[in-house]
Parts: sequence; structure tokens; C-alpha cells
Amino acid sequence: MKKMFALGAALALLAIAPAMKASTITYTLTQDGCTGTCGTGPFGTIQLTDNGSGNSATVSVLLTLSANENFAGTGAGEALAFNVNKAVTINVATSGFSAGVGGTSASVFGSFTNFVHCDSPPCQGGNGPAGPLSFTVGSATGVTIANFIANSGGFFFASDIMGSNGNTGNVAAIGTTTTTPEPISSALVGGGLLSLFLLRRRARK
Repeated sequence: MKKMFALGAALALLAIAPAMKASTITYTLTQDGCTGTCGTGPFGTIQLTDNGSGNSATVSVLLTLSANENFAGTGAGEALAFNVNKAVTINVATSGFSAGVGGTSASVFGSFTNFVHCDSPPCQGGNGPAGPLSFTVGSATGVTIANFIANSGGFFFASDIMGSNGNTGNVAAIGTTTTTPEPISSALVGGGLLSLFLLRRRARK
């Protein structure tokens, strides 16, 4: 009876683990809208991480540019432009950057509802800091990764950068993402596999 119960528990753990939602999504800046190109992509990554739940839920955003690239702030775009489908507040953790008010346009990649601006200084003459840029997005009713949506052109994010070749302009991310499972999902899978292994080993003895 104990064996049957343990086996059932292990199988249940394995069954529900894949259904757990990812808590982290990473977008890659692959689209080059710079004048004369900004070099060879990808140009950086934007990592979104869910925090909390309900009305207190927030999303942490981390933008990391590729090597030898900087934020430009030349007027063609912002440090990071993005779309959220509700009214939000943005708390910027990185010095030299500030939350934008209202929407913005990112040149060839269209309009976005929200943005973070690279201040002047440190962004002057297209040669800003290399980052990374970190901030948190929240609202009175909570924000999750699902609230980040593409704009009318299908772009999720756009960033005004100076590429490794010295050219400036906007680069963007479309819908291709990678995900990282929640730690509890990994624990469930591991626990289920361990239970099955121990049951099989006991049966052989």
C-alpha cells in the first residue's frame, strides 16, 4: 500500500510540474534599426522576472547590453521603450536613468506606452553608460509578465544604443523568448524522479 501511495505521489508531482508557469522570460535585442547598422547582433537581452502576487505583484526588468555597446540617448529613442497594457509606476534602480512619463516613439520600431530615459548627463553626445539598467514595474492592481505586450509592429522592446562600431540608433526585440522555470517546478520534478528511483531500487532488492 505504501509503495502504491509513494508511486502515485511521485507521478502526481511529475504531472503538475510542467504546468507551472515560468517566472522569468528573456527577450533578445536582435532587430537593427541603426543608421548604417550598429554592428553584429544580438545587441543585448531584457530579462523580466515576476515578483509577488495579487495587487502587490511587480515585474523586475534587467536590460544588459552586449560587450562594447553603450546607451546613446541621442533623441532617436530611449534607454528602453516597452508596452504594458495597464497604467503602471516605474521605479528605476540604476543611477543616471529615470522613468518616462507617457508614451514614446522608437524611430523605425514605432510607438510604445512606457519608457525609461537615460539622463543627460550621463548620456551626452551618444556616448552613455554601458549599464546594465535595472528597474521595477508595478501598479495598483499588480503587474505580471503577461502584461508586457507587443506594439502594433510586433516589437516588445526598443533601446537607443551606440553599437560596437560607433553608430547609434534603436535596436529592438520581437517575440522570441527563453524561459526559466520557477524553483518550485524544478524541486517537484527532482522529487518525483527521486521517488521513482527509490521505488524501482527497492523493487529490485
